[in-house]
Amino acid sequence: MARKTRKYSEDVPFSLTSMMDMMTIILVFLIKNLDAEGQLITQAENLVLPISTSKVQAKEVSLSVVVDAGHVVVDNQKIVATPDVMAQEDLLIAKVDSVLKLRRETEREHALKAGLPADEAGNIIIQIDKNIPYDVMYKVMATCGFSGYTNIAFAVNMKNGGEE
Repeated sequence: MARKTRKYSEDVPFSLTSMMDMMTIILVFLIKNLDAEGQLITQAENLVLPISTSKVQAKEVSLSVVVDAGHVVVDNQKIVATPDVMAQEDLLIAKVDSVLKLRRETEREHALKAGLPADEAGNIIIQIDKNIPYDVMYKVMATCGFSGYTNIAFAVNMKNGGEE
């Protein structure tokens, strides 16, 4: 018996190979443009962060300090009013210092339990409104340093074309 062969009456209107090439190019483009790093912290609602061209990012976040026009906030807890910080003469902000020292001691205990060096510098990220005066920022930085947090990073909005 003879085998029946199929006859195709119509040609396919498009080339499947071309479509696969196009989809591969689109997929590669999307993968290359995907931001895999993400954000380490969420920006506080009432802040206007300064713009920076630096692309260096903090490695990990252990503690966050937010300074806006109203308050100095440590890990979502209002500590002291910003006008009070502006008015004081001393570099050390006593209320913030006590909270930071307590957090630093907790970090040291966790480091000892994990077998890491306890005296390693603490990491802290400061989110500060760009309209806050310099001396408030300086007092907050000095207080962080006095409390044992010597690795201080600032949260900023990244501008395109940053440098390493």
